[in-house]
Amino acid sequence: MTARGTILFVCSGNTCRSPLAAVLAAARWEGRPPCASAGLDAVPGCPATAESCDQARDRGLDLSRHRSRPLDAALLDEADWVLLMTPGQLVRFRARFPRHAGRIGLLGLPGIDLADGGDAASAETIDDPYRAGTSLAYARMADQVERLVAAWTAELRGRNAP
Repeated sequence: MTARGTILFVCSGNTCRSPLAAVLAAARWEGRPPCASAGLDAVPGCPATAESCDQARDRGLDLSRHRSRPLDAALLDEADWVLLMTPGQLVRFRARFPRHAGRIGLLGLPGIDLADGGDAASAETIDDPYRAGTSLAYARMADQVERLVAAWTAELRGRNAP
């Protein structure tokens, strides 16, 4: 991975987990490398959920301008690293974007490159708080994402980025 390309965080709808992960990582890494987000099932143009915006705001960050976007080949062409939230998303990603399977990992498996079909069984899953619909579920997700972004920071710095 190089420091010039984007790190793309991917979840399902691109309204909860991946936008929060991208804004947390961008703040921690001071924009180097750039961070972005997308969703495997995203409807274009939806704002981040109010609860994800609250979690960002509680951490001094702003998601108010976020708008969802579906994952596509153009976004993947710009990404040096793609981090998904669940092993199930990894399976779907590999099936839909086999040409881009060389730069993928799971946020819940810091530092592990899963490009060669590696085992994702030991990954920590970042559950979708949207399904739970509670403030507590969003708070747990945000704490988990923040902790895992910190773990990835150490891994990426070991690779000379960010």
